[in-house]
Amino acid sequence: MIYIEAFSALGLFLFGMLYLEDSLKKAAGSAFKRWVKISTNTNAKALLTGGVATTLLQSSSAVTLMALSLIGAGIMTLQSGIGIIFGSNIGTTATGWIIALIGFKFNIKIIAMFMIGFGGIGSVLAGEGKSRHTFGAIAGFGLIFLGIEGLKESFTALSSTINIETLQHYNIFVFVITGIILTAIIQSSSASIAIAQSALFTGVLSFEQSAALVIGANIGTTATVLIGALGGSADKKRSAVAHLLFNFSTGVVAFILLTPMLWLIKYTGLHESVEALALFHTLFNVTGVIIWYPMITPLSTWLMKHFDTPNPTPTLYIHNVSQSIPALAHEALRKEVVHLGSQVCAFAVWAIKIPPAEGLKHHASISKLLETYETPIDVPYTTLYHELQRLQGDILEYASSLSAVIQLPNVREEFDQTLSMATQLIAASKYIKDLTEDITMLSESDTLEMAAFYHELRYQILAICMAYNNWLNGDAQAKDELEKLFTKLDTSYKNSIGILNDMIANYKISKHMTAIFMNITHLTRNFSKALYKSINMTETKEPFN
Repeated sequence: MIYIEAFSALGLFLFGMLYLEDSLKKAAGSAFKRWVKISTNTNAKALLTGGVATTLLQSSSAVTLMALSLIGAGIMTLQSGIGIIFGSNIGTTATGWIIALIGFKFNIKIIAMFMIGFGGIGSVLAGEGKSRHTFGAIAGFGLIFLGIEGLKESFTALSSTINIETLQHYNIFVFVITGIILTAIIQSSSASIAIAQSALFTGVLSFEQSAALVIGANIGTTATVLIGALGGSADKKRSAVAHLLFNFSTGVVAFILLTPMLWLIKYTGLHESVEALALFHTLFNVTGVIIWYPMITPLSTWLMKHFDTPNPTPTLYIHNVSQSIPALAHEALRKEVVHLGSQVCAFAVWAIKIPPAEGLKHHASISKLLETYETPIDVPYTTLYHELQRLQGDILEYASSLSAVIQLPNVREEFDQTLSMATQLIAASKYIKDLTEDITMLSESDTLEMAAFYHELRYQILAICMAYNNWLNGDAQAKDELEKLFTKLDTSYKNSIGILNDMIANYKISKHMTAIFMNITHLTRNFSKALYKSINMTETKEPFN
């Protein structure tokens, strides 16, 4: 019965942490994304951000996994991510202090029940939105406190059934291994530390054994991050290695200096108490940060030289980011749609027989490019379009899954705009694909009229793609240029029937070629219209970078 109570209390503690984490992330919404962007541009800020975020979410693993997602989404650099990971190790010590100062000082069952009741009722009455998730966070804290109280009570009963003297014969290293295995299994160092504090409070473990268990918990938490990095981008793997290096080396240092640290803590007056254990946890994590902080930049530089594996998917961002934080997932989706825009332009430039690496250069001369690549080149249109379709399919699948978890109205509005932009880009790629056979036919023609039409077509498509690509890369003036190009094409399309009739009357082209020219003009105009509309789907109409 005692073991069932202990197991249930642990489950309640873990669920409370999970519920608190989920509620705070949903309550933060896009504000979290903005906060991260402005608070991680230096190593010191990143370190502080990691500490504060972990204190709020009560989970270093959650913050570290979040950092991995931010790096994968391209929102955060590897160097900033490493700073957050190091800071989260200090932030996670807050849980131990909360448990020590509140959980073992007072009978917190009444407080816990009040928080659960207040948060639960508030969640129901608040309806949808941030308020509901804020109340949910309060209930989450209550569940954590209730779990702590359950652990304390069950370990008190457990102490009378265990022969504590038998534990004294085990080598101290055994408790380090126990902490590693326990944390790897339950996926929470905070829960392992709560168990260590409960065991110390009830006398099941000595202070030295509890401290060794805490060291093991600190190392064991890397398992969660390593699992989260499996199959991810190179940067995610680099971050996981940085986390492993920090936690393992810090644990080794703490184990080597265990006796001097315990001797130092005795002179604080805390003696062998749960507060002293919280201080020990804080002390060796701060020591680790002091050692590693000057090496953040060199470490990130060294890691950048490793794990350079090819990307097996056509996506750059969304495959690295889970949908647990909708605002963050939307940011990854938005960047992926920008990537789609650049790929659509690359496909269009290939269609007019120009390598995209040359054709999409900023401020490149269109006339010079057309002259340089005047001789037709073979282009694998089918292969290129299939790759584009794979990217489009992955984006739509991700967007469909993300749509189901978005709850905040502002995130929903931004998501709808991003999805509309993607839809226009998909349409633009189809227009170009339908043009490829006609473009090949024109490139092989030997009549002056068709050569002139082919030249004008290439000029228009290249100008459109260059303007759009410049806008994607942050050129605010490119939107106006794209609008002028679309207006010109739209006017030309409306006037084309009369012009082509004149050409037929003068026997310059056949009726069959007239139909082809009309189709080409129609598709080119629709291509430019789709790109122009995709810009106007964004809320600010400003460039993305």
